[in-house]
Amino acid sequence: MGRPSLDRDTIVRTALAVIDRDGVAGLTMRKFGAELGVDPMAVYYYLPDKGALFDAVVEAVLDEVGLPEPAPGATWQSVVWDACQRLRTVLRRHPHTVPLIGTRPVLTPRTLASSDLLIRQLVDTGLSAPEGLRILTCARAYTLGHLLVEVGVPAGPPPEANVAPAEVMAAYPALAAGMAQGYDPDGQFDLGLRALIDGLGGR
Repeated sequence: MGRPSLDRDTIVRTALAVIDRDGVAGLTMRKFGAELGVDPMAVYYYLPDKGALFDAVVEAVLDEVGLPEPAPGATWQSVVWDACQRLRTVLRRHPHTVPLIGTRPVLTPRTLASSDLLIRQLVDTGLSAPEGLRILTCARAYTLGHLLVEVGVPAGPPPEANVAPAEVMAAYPALAAGMAQGYDPDGQFDLGLRALIDGLGGR
């Protein structure tokens, strides 16, 4: 049997698949080498260290988010809304990458070019570049925070319910009334994002 073919794209796609399945902590280089069918040290020919591998995964996820051309007559509000909705959609497919996206600002030519294009789209709607960057930073932070609550993996052992649902209904009536319509992550996200954008519009 010949040696498995290896290239940077294969390494990054496999790393993302492992993170999707096992989480960031599950991507050990020993296990990753076994997943690829190669000596783990072979990965370092394409990426110098594990940090660079994580950065490449972040870059791949952001590539998946993409940046389509705004519709004619787009406003900065619609550009920001669409960007956040796309980011949320993609990260819900890759929930284990949320901490990576939130804590590893990847400054590669591809990610910088994407950010530059998005800010230029906002400038085309009438914002200044500093205004566009500030608004995007706020909206992105909101989106990542919501995702951390929505699909993030709990730290430590799984939380235990100390109060039975029937006790909640009886002992905490306001909370029970608030929960009566169930959990609506899409509605909650849209409500918060709309409030954030409207608030920034009246700044």
